[in-house]
Amino acid sequence: MLVDTAWLAVHASDADVRVVDMRPTGYAAGHVPGAVHLANSAIRDSKSPPTFVPSVAAVEALMARLGISNRTRVIAYDERGGLYAARLWWILQYYGHSNVALLDGGWTRWAAEGRPTSTDVPSVSATFTARPNPKWLATADDVLAAIKGGRTKIIDARTAGEIEGRDLRNIKRGGAIPSSIPVYWEDGLNPDRTFKPAGELRALFASRGIRPADDVIAYCQVGMRASHDLFMLHLIGYDRLRQYYGAWEEWGNRDDLPIRR
Repeated sequence: MLVDTAWLAVHASDADVRVVDMRPTGYAAGHVPGAVHLANSAIRDSKSPPTFVPSVAAVEALMARLGISNRTRVIAYDERGGLYAARLWWILQYYGHSNVALLDGGWTRWAAEGRPTSTDVPSVSATFTARPNPKWLATADDVLAAIKGGRTKIIDARTAGEIEGRDLRNIKRGGAIPSSIPVYWEDGLNPDRTFKPAGELRALFASRGIRPADDVIAYCQVGMRASHDLFMLHLIGYDRLRQYYGAWEEWGNRDDLPIRR
């Protein structure tokens, strides 16, 4: 699930490896040699409730354009410690492709180490068959059931300002989902944007009462920060994980859903 820069420097050009640059800007100026670029907005459909995931046809076309087949090992990176890359990791898990890893430290570490860069845009293509796996996904109805059931741990990956309702970010209502537990996504990163050791990650989630045997639903505003929390949990062995991909963008804009202020 996690590779370092030394590994990627050796294997980036392997025939069965596809490196995906998820940075919002900077690809044209220089990227990991052989990397293709993917805009983060391409893997969430805000106009497609109740799941908000892109359609099977859309994902298959996107993966084909990126040169990703069902046999491809995907390595994703960004400059934010995996904030954008983790969303690709999650969407591929949902669509049945688990052979995905993040570059530890991402572009930040690659550039700091003076690794080779390229401005070439590779010409690639592939055939990808998407196989949705519902175990990774939660809808608003699933979250409501989790609140009422009281057994599922709901994780909120947003900032304190958002959770407390002070930072609306163009959402109608501020607050949090009742019973949710805050675990800010950056709490699992070192200052150099690499992931903290497994022991520290386990201690982080254990300190919030989140155990490996728990059913977990994570959410944020639009699915990036929650994907990062889920990535960290899966990295340390948690496997009962779902994302509420409608996120606060849906929950905060619907008057029929409960909030905690």
